[in-house]
Amino acid sequence: MLDFSKAFDLINHHLLLDKLQSYGLPAHILRWMATFLLDRAQRVKIGNEYSHSGHPNGGVPQGTLSGPKCFLVYINDLRTTVPLYKYVDDSTLFEICDRNDVSVIQESVDIAARWAEQNDMKINLEKSKEIIISFAQDGNFRSTIPNIKIDGRDIAQVCHAKLLGVTISQDLTWNKHVDNIVKKASKRLYMLYQLKRAGITQKDLVSVYVSVVRPVLEYACPVWHNICLTILKLYKKGH
Repeated sequence: MLDFSKAFDLINHHLLLDKLQSYGLPAHILRWMATFLLDRAQRVKIGNEYSHSGHPNGGVPQGTLSGPKCFLVYINDLRTTVPLYKYVDDSTLFEICDRNDVSVIQESVDIAARWAEQNDMKINLEKSKEIIISFAQDGNFRSTIPNIKIDGRDIAQVCHAKLLGVTISQDLTWNKHVDNIVKKASKRLYMLYQLKRAGITQKDLVSVYVSVVRPVLEYACPVWHNICLTILKLYKKGH
């Protein structure tokens, strides 16, 4: 799982415009994108005081509809030799190999690292993770697999890693993910109890539950909900 440092802030404007042009965008759209990206000014306000204006030489404005789309275009030409799944600035590489196979994922990570360097991006080694999923009876199997490296430094091998808000465990059980959900939802249920004690109406309590508690319990639930009684009990407790 590769993490790009400050992904939206490091986009090279001119490289992005070149990529947009290579995809065949009409000239008037390219001109509009240029005005969206280039010669922007920004400043900070504290109280009634303003800082001097700064002119960012990279990045896309966050909070805009076009910003994420610009990033998708920017990263679209990242290709690897193993399957690569990209969701905005989250990129996940994986391979399936037998015990006697030679792993080729390091080659793909090297490709991603070169792409990042050529495109003025930076891979965050601290947040990038390697997880080995294996059901081998030999407990030493994972230790025989060499660490993936970036610039000569090891990517951390972990037992659990979070992917788009879902905690993946190396044994493909959902215990760790469920533990995280229970802790998060329990805190919000406690807040609900406090609101009830404060005399909040039933209608408002339902609104709070639907907006801040239930989404935690239901996020990505098709993946794991049918195998977890703990969440079901907590869900009923909220009702």
